[in-house]
Amino acid sequence: MANKYANIISFFKKNIIEIPVEDNGDLAADDTIIYRNDEGAEDAGKITYIGPSLDPERIAKDFAVLRKATSHDLQKIEAHDERKSECITQCREQVAVLNLDMNIFDAAYSFDGKRLAFLFTADERVDFRELVKKLASIFKKQIHLHQVGPRDRARMIGGCGKCGKQICCKNWLHKLASITMDVVRLQGLEGKGGGKLAGICGKLLCCLRYEVEEYKKMREGLPLIGSIIQTKDGAANVIGLDVLNRKIKIVSEEGKFAIISDKDVKKIISAPEIRRMEEAAEEPATEESSGGLI
Repeated sequence: MANKYANIISFFKKNIIEIPVEDNGDLAADDTIIYRNDEGAEDAGKITYIGPSLDPERIAKDFAVLRKATSHDLQKIEAHDERKSECITQCREQVAVLNLDMNIFDAAYSFDGKRLAFLFTADERVDFRELVKKLASIFKKQIHLHQVGPRDRARMIGGCGKCGKQICCKNWLHKLASITMDVVRLQGLEGKGGGKLAGICGKLLCCLRYEVEEYKKMREGLPLIGSIIQTKDGAANVIGLDVLNRKIKIVSEEGKFAIISDKDVKKIISAPEIRRMEEAAEEPATEESSGGLI
């Protein structure tokens, strides 16, 4: 067994797989390669990383790197890409005819040209069996439809985040972790508003998790927002936190606002009951949440 793995973005399914590679130095990140898929057919993809396994659960079985793409291979891939826009347009037309609530945003041919995949987002599961039949009759290809979540869509399309840099999921973040409102509360950011905490996918920013462990340590001893605390001037309601500077924004019973240090808190009289907001939770993303084949 090879001790190195290549992380490959499949041009066809647009998902990331890990394939064992020989340590021969012939392959590098950004190389386009031809590999054998689990059906024994040739597919194409781009290497994003070579090294120890990043995610053992993602290691693809019965897959193997066949070769670095030749000039002929690259011409074939380019020819498929040139037909993509037309395919998307025709698919959207059929979606409109069938009045399906789905957003087709990408398409791809398999390397051998026998299969054609469409990627879409939708608020709910979609019965696209009739659509698959119509597309098969139009393109005379084996049709695949893959429904993906908004986070996966953002990762595939790419873009710039609020920081001005390329979004993490497109640049280097291969595994999308769960992001919940608990992470937001822990950092005292619940008062920022949804627009400031959401990425281009419309979901909570992935970077909200990067400093969670440090915030857990720094939050020790600080009251939760919504708590009633006792200060030297009497009882007050906690309405905001500056975790990094250990400052607490309060409003007294008389309605006076103030910012105090954590050392000024005599005791916590009561704390709000924290409930996990399941509706705001992000489930770990998958490349395919549903699919169809004919």
